[in-house]
Amino acid sequence: MIVREIYEKIINELEKSIADELLNGSDFSELAATVHDYVNKLGTRILEQIVEDADKAFKDSSERKRHWQIVRKDTRSVLTAMGEVKISRNYYRHKVTGEYAHLADEVLKLPAYDRVEEGLKADLILKASGMSYSRAGRANRHAEVSRQTVMNCIREVGTLKHVPERNKKKQVSILYVEADEDHVAHQDGQNRQAKLVYVHEGARRNGKRCELQNVHYFATTSTDNETLWTEVLDYIEQTYELEQVERIYIAGDGAGWIKAGQNYLPKSVPILDAYHRNKYIRKAAGGDDIQVKRLMDALRAGDKKATAKELKLCYEKAETEGHRKRVLETRKYLFDNWKSIENATKYPDVIGCSAEGHVSHVLSERLSSRPMGWSLVGSEQMSRLRAFVHNGGNIHAAIKKQRQNEIRLNRKKEKSIRKRMVKGFEKIGNIPALQMSGRTSRIYWILRGLQHGSLLYRVGG
Repeated sequence: MIVREIYEKIINELEKSIADELLNGSDFSELAATVHDYVNKLGTRILEQIVEDADKAFKDSSERKRHWQIVRKDTRSVLTAMGEVKISRNYYRHKVTGEYAHLADEVLKLPAYDRVEEGLKADLILKASGMSYSRAGRANRHAEVSRQTVMNCIREVGTLKHVPERNKKKQVSILYVEADEDHVAHQDGQNRQAKLVYVHEGARRNGKRCELQNVHYFATTSTDNETLWTEVLDYIEQTYELEQVERIYIAGDGAGWIKAGQNYLPKSVPILDAYHRNKYIRKAAGGDDIQVKRLMDALRAGDKKATAKELKLCYEKAETEGHRKRVLETRKYLFDNWKSIENATKYPDVIGCSAEGHVSHVLSERLSSRPMGWSLVGSEQMSRLRAFVHNGGNIHAAIKKQRQNEIRLNRKKEKSIRKRMVKGFEKIGNIPALQMSGRTSRIYWILRGLQHGSLLYRVGG
């Protein structure tokens, strides 16, 4: 069946279906769904025809007749965003090497054994980064898949990393690195850290809000701090002229894995996150606002003796053992991070750390905000996928890049077969229904809409 016949058959079916629905009182939304169904049906049938044409072009070529013999006819199904595509093509054997291949698949770069087309796979992965596997699998009614299929797509694509391409390294004097962690429930009953690190160039006020400039995220649930901080360093070296950078502020809550970043990032200056600092101060003050202010003033002044004096006063005023314990915890926390506290007041270009909010936005929304238990592999891949998406990574492009080395047919042979396909393949513009002078047929207007990527409506038609 040639393309013109495919169009006319399906459009005739569509006209009849629309007429029946109009008589039955269907509303605009129902009509839109019907048109959508038929457009998808048209698309899947054309894709089936494309594969048939590719196979025929190779079957009739002198290249094939010299080197390949037909073994049998095979069929397979590939799920696309438009629905299932059932394709039929020949299976060949090389006369000399004995190699077997579906050559039409290789011409069209259709990976062997894939039941889900790359574009749909990328869409499923993107959806799964923001919703459960089950919901992502049901999101497209024309291409519903199981939660297992969605998970398999994510497993198959592996770890995704996005580094923006730049022709020239940027020159900045100050870089900001902020870090914090989420706590993720796993299937073995344990809670593990999901670590988030992000690099940016400072904040710019946009109305009432401050926006971080050129943010780039890194996320992992691995305990391997070396790999994480090496990735951060690699990104900085690839993106910035490191010789021009005067300081790299590393802001966080003082956790050991965050402090480890100082061993990898040159010119780094540790900064204690004000959010966590203030949380400990309020614990020590026990609800006494005056005491909170006195402690804050001592810290802002960088006065260690005054801070110790105020904490001693908090301890003496504590009425319970629990309160006294919290005062001691605060004292240890503040003095263990005293250099980071001093740095926050010493350098005028230090800005507030917003890591807590970024953890919620990048990690918690998917990893810990709902009751679920992750596998070790699943939490690692999802945390990295979330960072990849928030960095502006293109999942489909990443999948295609992974597949570049899987195609065996050389470019010259592929180009020759594609030229044969084009000669035998009718274009939409040549369909007779589009050439009618009167242009009164409903087929004409529907096909014109398809030709231009949308349905066109005639007023009074």
